[in-house]
Amino acid sequence: MRSVARLASLAAAAGIVVAVALPVEAAPDRKACIAAADDGQKYRDDGKLAAAREMFIACSSKGCPAVISKQCAQWLSEVEKDQATVTFRAKDESGKEITDVTVSIDAHKVLDAIDAKAMPIDPGEHTVRFERADGKFVEEKVIIRAGEKNRVLELAFPTATAQKKDDPIKPDDTSDPLPEKQGFHVPLLGWVGLGVGVAGGITMAAFAVSAGSDESELRDRGCAPNCPPSERDGIETKLVIANVGMFVGIAGLAVAVVSTVIANTGNKAPAQQGASKASFAIRPSPFGLSGTF
Repeated sequence: MRSVARLASLAAAAGIVVAVALPVEAAPDRKACIAAADDGQKYRDDGKLAAAREMFIACSSKGCPAVISKQCAQWLSEVEKDQATVTFRAKDESGKEITDVTVSIDAHKVLDAIDAKAMPIDPGEHTVRFERADGKFVEEKVIIRAGEKNRVLELAFPTATAQKKDDPIKPDDTSDPLPEKQGFHVPLLGWVGLGVGVAGGITMAAFAVSAGSDESELRDRGCAPNCPPSERDGIETKLVIANVGMFVGIAGLAVAVVSTVIANTGNKAPAQQGASKASFAIRPSPFGLSGTF
């Protein structure tokens, strides 16, 4: 009987020891709780909400001191509110939805195949890539905003004949080239006419001034208006030449204006073709000028 009682006492003592030992082994590590709280705040401030969420879950457990656990629980609630979540959808070349693709975010594989579960993701710009077993892949840059929930990121594999958006459109070599648009310009005939106009004006001015000077000289000599015909003839000749220069200048300017207007209103070919062959002759006549163009 004593042996049985002694064994019962030892068993009871052992149970007490085990009961006391278990809580001691599961006792919270205060330093680990503080470290998790600090790391969670750093991740949160850096925008790494998924990592911050894991840290706040750890330090908000009942095993941590009450002050730390309560504060971490509040931070966890705030992070989960801002934490965005996404789901994925892939389509093949025919537009059929497929799931046998691997999913990578920012060059890190996150799924071996697409499922219907929402995945937490940090706010910001990310590169999402879908890749099939045959090596074909499609990727796209997306911007995730804080607080977005269950956003569907859908990417479709392009068909073999699909044209890329950045491919330049190649012109048809067999088609006629489009005519080039020209701005305002003065054709050759216009420049010739302008030159003739300027030359005519200079001639008119020079001989008119010379004739006026000769007339003044005759008046100063006192023979006007009964000066010898030989002296009057020289003045009259200069006046005739001045008159011819005036008409030539007017005609040249008219040619310049008309040819320039025609060249800039669509009738370019006749003006340009005729410019190289254009010629004119101006002859004085009793009625002014006569000439052909």
